[in-house]
Amino acid sequence: MSQLKIFFVMSSISWGGLEMNILKLACKLREKGHTIIIACNPEGRLFQQAKESFDVVEFGSEFKNDFKSVRKILKRDKFDVIHIFRSGDVNKMILSLFGNYHKSVLIFDPQIGVGVKKKDPFHKFIYQKLDAVIAISKDVADGFIRNLPVKMEKVRVIHLGVDVEKFKFRKDGRERIRGEFNLGDDIVLGVVSRFSPGKGHEELFRAFKILNQEFKNLKLLIVGEPTVGEIDYFSNLKNLEKELGIGESTIWTGFRKDVPDILSAIDIFVAPSHAEAFGLSLVEAMAVGLPVVATKNAGFLDIIDDGVNGLFFERGNHIDLAEKIEMLIKDKTLAKRLGEKASETAREKFSFEKYVNSVENLYLELLKSKQTEARDVQHSKS
Repeated sequence: MSQLKIFFVMSSISWGGLEMNILKLACKLREKGHTIIIACNPEGRLFQQAKESFDVVEFGSEFKNDFKSVRKILKRDKFDVIHIFRSGDVNKMILSLFGNYHKSVLIFDPQIGVGVKKKDPFHKFIYQKLDAVIAISKDVADGFIRNLPVKMEKVRVIHLGVDVEKFKFRKDGRERIRGEFNLGDDIVLGVVSRFSPGKGHEELFRAFKILNQEFKNLKLLIVGEPTVGEIDYFSNLKNLEKELGIGESTIWTGFRKDVPDILSAIDIFVAPSHAEAFGLSLVEAMAVGLPVVATKNAGFLDIIDDGVNGLFFERGNHIDLAEKIEMLIKDKTLAKRLGEKASETAREKFSFEKYVNSVENLYLELLKSKQTEARDVQHSKS
């Protein structure tokens, strides 16, 4: 297989699922023999993490500085693939390439939906230069076709993946975490999420209030810590916890590196987000074998088959959420069956290995197509 030279471009200063996924993808592609150079923001955690293992380029300041640094590296290196992860970076990269003859495959892969129409002349000029746009779910793909000036055939659905060997049930991990938080034989609900509006913590708290009145040995594990721009929402949640009087039964774990063990300690996983492009934390919980209750939002439709590998509840409806969780608490046979099917789904459809292979195959397909096109143009001139 051809060894490719790949340029990742991501100017975000955040450190969330997208940034972590970029770094993991880079590592796996390098293991396959490809060379990866990453352009990222020196003020972001991605830059700090990436520079320990990869050649990095400072990117994400003023347009003039980014333009110069990109032009410089494009003169130094001939990339087979330029993989761009942020919409604003697409504009910078295309304009930086303008006037330079290049054979690089250009891919836009935002890993979120695009809800704003960008079909004006400027964006038509920019987006026609792309060879592909990656959508992480069917719903996201539909949004791209509606809102971006790209042809349908350029939009490719590639689901994200998780490390299914890392995310599997660990009995020792369950015992350790339950000991750490003094959970004993409690029934433990869990959520792993960023703290931002629309993530559904409020509905989960209100559903938990209902359930906590019936099941006295119920606990709620809230995994994560607030990052850039999330402090206000986090504070509001703490106030809601106090208002509902559920503080004695809730546990805020903060940021954890041992998420597989945390998940192993949970009995029922809840994904209450109002809208998601996909749902990595949901798939991680499924891989561990947990029964899951998730909002019926478009991004989760590619993952959950209601009643087969999980349960859906109506978005924003905390009463419906409480009822679905209660079903799983009372019907252990149902919970076990859903958890087993969830694990099977995650391992067959959403492994990180499958994700990496799909991305790599897209690179090779587009590169071959571009090379064939260049040869045809050359022949037509001779």
